[in-house]
Amino acid sequence: MSTTAGPTRLAAWLLALPMIAPLLLLAASWRDPQPAVWAHLRDVVLTDVLLNTAALAVLVVLLVSVLGVSLAWLSARCDYPGRRWLDWALVLPLAMPGYVAAFAYVGLFDYAGPVQSTWRALSGSRAALVDIRSLGGAAVVLSLVLYPYVYLVVRAAFLKQGAAAFDAARSLGHSPWRAFVRVALPLARPAWIAGVSLALLETLADFGAVSILGVDTFTTAIYKVWFGLYSLPGAAQLACVLLLLVSGVLLLERFTRGRGRVAERSLRAMPRLRLRGARAWGATTFAVLVFGFGFVLPVARLVQWAIAAGAWPDGLGEVATNTALIGATVAGVVLVIGLAFALLEHRRPHDRWLRAPVFIANLGYAVPGTVLAVASMLLLLRAEHALAASLGWTVALSSSVAAMVVALTLRFLRVGHDTVESGLHALRPDLLESARLLGAGPWRRLHRIVLPLLRPSLLAALLLVLVETMKEMPATLMLRPFGWDTLAVKIHGYTAEGLWEQAAWPALLLIGIGLLPVWLLVRRSGDL
Repeated sequence: MSTTAGPTRLAAWLLALPMIAPLLLLAASWRDPQPAVWAHLRDVVLTDVLLNTAALAVLVVLLVSVLGVSLAWLSARCDYPGRRWLDWALVLPLAMPGYVAAFAYVGLFDYAGPVQSTWRALSGSRAALVDIRSLGGAAVVLSLVLYPYVYLVVRAAFLKQGAAAFDAARSLGHSPWRAFVRVALPLARPAWIAGVSLALLETLADFGAVSILGVDTFTTAIYKVWFGLYSLPGAAQLACVLLLLVSGVLLLERFTRGRGRVAERSLRAMPRLRLRGARAWGATTFAVLVFGFGFVLPVARLVQWAIAAGAWPDGLGEVATNTALIGATVAGVVLVIGLAFALLEHRRPHDRWLRAPVFIANLGYAVPGTVLAVASMLLLLRAEHALAASLGWTVALSSSVAAMVVALTLRFLRVGHDTVESGLHALRPDLLESARLLGAGPWRRLHRIVLPLLRPSLLAALLLVLVETMKEMPATLMLRPFGWDTLAVKIHGYTAEGLWEQAAWPALLLIGIGLLPVWLLVRRSGDL
């Protein structure tokens, strides 16, 4: 074993320990039984929570698959009126937080909203046209903001496919539709699974949209157990159950992608199918409707509310400052830890004992914010007790901004690490080797070569983590100090009281912030 292996592995495990400890404390919560809490959950909410979570997950998977795959095929392999601007416009719903879309649609389609009021005036019927506050409504709203995950990765897979297999299917007498189903879709299966898994994880982690739409899931149940039944151990135990579901999704995704590795070696690109007549305008109409319902309609409703509200709400500047401060703090911490992990991996790229702590530390991105909030609270309470017992210090870590920083760092470490790691892999090894032969030590090589060349990746990582942190609702809502609001928390407070117009300004701010990484994605992608 190399003399550097031991210290490098130890450094990786020490870096990963603060990321792993909160999840271990979740498991330890079972040592404190909560029979009264579990009796209440079993008798009142657990069955509904299980059924709602499962049904919501299935519906979202089906809807994002239909929308994402069909739009990806139209974008990658067909030509129709408006395709060029729709290629990138269909990515814009990624900037829309699910909870913002949810309250915008409640304002549009609720019984007293403009859509249902117009329907009753025209039809003379007093019956509701649609119930947006329902399981089906939640599935549709979440699918409209999550389908870009499938659209982006499946579109990239379709663009990489050669023409040989598709042409062979056509020469055997298959129609274009049958060739798509039998050839193109199986070749894109790993990408489809990756996109669907991301959408599914986001669905399981969602708190804001389902709470606004009145659908009880695991995330809302965890919140209610902690702040309604005042049982942190009970919330931790319920969070363990959700964590098992998330782990099952990750294992299933890993297993199915591993079995679905297919490749086509054709170098000839597949020509675009030029749609004509009704098919062309049908494709345009479909894409425009998805874009309209996923982005334009909610934004238009928010703008209408903001104009009706008039002036900038009192205190919103302070809230925006708090949001920027927590975002910048978490982004800085994530950048430092992610860069350290990436450099350690780059030093020993084939060391499994080094990759293990990095993989475990990065699992936080797949864990819902409610789970990480509970885990971080348990960790900081233990830290407070340890400091009080050993040093006599009384430090309120669990009721400070530190709790938010811990949870959000756990949540978004993978975003920063993966972005930095991709940039590090693009560095030419001969540059570092030449510097080493010229006598430059490790720190000098890092300062003079690695960091300057990594600047675009570091800035991208900083931007992505900053935006994701500012949009995060459940962890921020559950861990913020009293009176310390962010834009997401403010939106939750307004929507909980039905103050739609007041919620419009912070919602529009968040959408504007969310457009930054989407713009970066479009700018860095040469085919959008």
